[in-house]
Amino acid sequence: MKIAISSDEHLDINRQDVTELVPRQAEFLQAAGVDYYLMTGDLFNDFTHSLAYVERLQRELAPRTQVYFVAGNHDMLAGVTYEELEQPELIGPNYLHRRVIHLPGTRVSLVGNNGWYDYSLADSLATARTPAEFARWKSAYWIDRRIKMPLSDQERMATVLTQTQADLARARVGGDQLLFLTHFVPRRDFIFDQLDHPRWQNVNGMLGSQKLGQLLADEQVERVAFGHLHTRHLPVTLAGTTYYHAPVGYGLRRLNEWREANFWQEWCRDLAVITL
Repeated sequence: MKIAISSDEHLDINRQDVTELVPRQAEFLQAAGVDYYLMTGDLFNDFTHSLAYVERLQRELAPRTQVYFVAGNHDMLAGVTYEELEQPELIGPNYLHRRVIHLPGTRVSLVGNNGWYDYSLADSLATARTPAEFARWKSAYWIDRRIKMPLSDQERMATVLTQTQADLARARVGGDQLLFLTHFVPRRDFIFDQLDHPRWQNVNGMLGSQKLGQLLADEQVERVAFGHLHTRHLPVTLAGTTYYHAPVGYGLRRLNEWREANFWQEWCRDLAVITL
């Protein structure tokens, strides 16, 4: 069985024509023998467009390949509420948040949670600043200020941890190994720790939570796929967990993160593939 993983495609920002892209992606994935295609968020700046894209890709790939995704912060900017995001049964079968999916013919289950952040990845500021100070910076400068939610960042992250712990336990009942999908960064090992400027430490605070990484280590989760960062990492095993991070990122004139000449070549290059 083959699983392909990607993240941060930013299809609208990268000006991709979904009508042309979806058949091409479907042909590539099926030719590669991919059974499950997993996306860890940031497809569009509007959840309705992200969901429509995933559902269109699923129709092209059915019945050979199954598609799942979790939402990133960009997906949450428009077209969906916090309450809707927390009701996966109302969104559709391709949305993996709060779901446990056993992969037939294997001893592996998928577990998904969109994730969030609690400022704990901002090493040099986390103990020097209050949550209110981080929140003020966020409301002035960070794109997530557009995301309306009925709770604080710390409260939302605490909810993520409670949900994740419960869903991991639910998945373990059958003795399966776990592949956990989330958008936000679960460990300090992946962030811009070399950038100690206060602005970058503020950014680090919005990237994820070290508490999630600790939970995944405590629960001995075998595999984790995440997104949000646009830096490239080869699969790496930390504290017994193998992490996959496969972002496409931006291919803009003012911000070109690609190693290839165009989106298609970059997407093909960045795909992470797991063989079970």
